[in-house]
Amino acid sequence: MARKDSRVVDVRAAADAKGGVLRDAAGTLAGMEVTLRNMVRATVGREHVTIQYPEQRKPYSRRFRGVHVLTRRADGTLKCTACYLCETVCPAQCISIDAQEVEDPGIEKAPSRYEIDLTRCIFCGFCVEACPEEALIMSREYDLVSDSRDPQALRYGIERLTQRPEIAAYGAGFRPHMEYPLVESQIPGQEEPSPEETR
Repeated sequence: MARKDSRVVDVRAAADAKGGVLRDAAGTLAGMEVTLRNMVRATVGREHVTIQYPEQRKPYSRRFRGVHVLTRRADGTLKCTACYLCETVCPAQCISIDAQEVEDPGIEKAPSRYEIDLTRCIFCGFCVEACPEEALIMSREYDLVSDSRDPQALRYGIERLTQRPEIAAYGAGFRPHMEYPLVESQIPGQEEPSPEETR
């Protein structure tokens, strides 16, 4: 139901009345203004958006979810107890574990095979949150590449998940309770906990 005091506006007639070259080029000119403004800022040196990768690397948050890391105990054994919680909670079903019994009476079992298929992983961090032992954490390693077509190239086993010299360059990433230091766990490549880990 139309109100009596409202007037009818002919939109087509209003658009034709304001027509012209400037009206048609307004969007293009607005885009060029943004481009020129950013170009002048970069030229003057006030703002540099581009980083010179790989010589320069962007600093990421401590909570960044990068490539996974299996932690070890002080004696060098894996902290993982093969409880299958990470495999169960994984929405991409990219973790596979086989358990074995160990001689240590304080440890019920340990993984004989622990594999993460990083081509299927969505880096959600559910596996890290589900781990009751803090045996699995994530790093800040973000440039995960392979120059091989072999499907096994990005399937990380125990060796590749524990021998991580990249941790020194990238640092540890997401894990639950980051405000507390790791309990009886050592990150491969980091003998001493970093200042970030003790915060």
